This record gives sequence, structure tokens and C-alpha cells, in this order.
Amino acid sequence: MARIRKEQLSKHHHRTAFDCGVEELNTFIQKTARRQDERHLVRTTVLVDPDRPERILAYDSTAPCEIAPPPGVRAWRKYPHPVPFLRIARLASDLSARGQGLGELALLAAIEDAATISREFTAIGGLVVDARDQKAAAFYGKYGFIRIEEDGLQLFLPIQDCISLMNDTDAE
Repeated sequence: MARIRKEQLSKHHHRTAFDCGVEELNTFIQKTARRQDERHLVRTTVLVDPDRPERILAYDSTAPCEIAPPPGVRAWRKYPHPVPFLRIARLASDLSARGQGLGELALLAAIEDAATISREFTAIGGLVVDARDQKAAAFYGKYGFIRIEEDGLQLFLPIQDCISLMNDTDAE
């Protein structure tokens, strides 16, 4: 995979051809994502090859949410309200592109979106995800996500880490 481009999901993307091997994630991108995006319920970003921009190689969907202040974060210890976050609602890569790092690129796209929202629009605590299983939780853990509960499947990445990751990526 030489070049990858990040785009917002649109009508020209061939959603029906996407297959990540998980029916729920396939059905979402094929039948639900664009409609929810148009209604401003989620934002779906796709990764494409510029030479075949209609083909979706990977995607992430994010939505705003609030969560109770995560334990162990001193800055929020006495904060009396839920903290606004950006939630990764779904993240998947096509089976044809497995092993090429596109899951990581989709995750970095979501992290970039969280950093942009924090810098340009409104304060958020970071990025939160409800992992499908322990294997998925381990994937997020490799990128600095912290489990909210020990062995739990909800993890978060503080906004300072999102911004730092984007600053490090920009410097490369």
C-alpha cells in the first residue's frame, strides 16, 4: 500500500464491497453509516487508495459522548460531572488489506480527529472506545489507551496523549 488518503464517507464510496469479516461492522458501513453521518449522529472516515478512491480499505466512526471521570486521573478526581469525550463507535479494515497497518491508520485518524476537536472547537477529555473483546482491548492498549476498569473493555486515551501523538506524527 503506497499511499493512503483519509476522506469523509460519501456516496461515491463502494460500501457494499467492504468486508472485514465481522458482519456487524460490514452491515454498519454498508447500510447505516452514511445515513447516520447525514443526521450528524456519527462521523465516518474512510481510508482509500488515491488510485482507487471508491474502494474503502478501512474506516472509523466517531461520535461525541460523556463518561464518568475515569478513576486514576488526578485532574478529574473531584470533577462532579461527566466528562465529554469522542467515542470510537466502530473501526475496521477490509480483509483484502489485512496486515498492511490500516487498522492502525484508522485509529490514528480517530486520534487526529479528537486532537483537532480539542484544539479548534471544544474541550474534550480524550478518546474512548468500548473494545469488542480482550484482543481488541490489547490492540488499543498498544497505542496508550488505558482501561477504565481492570480487565474491562472500555478504554480511553487522554486528550494530551492524542495531541502529543499528532504532534509526533506531524514532526516525522
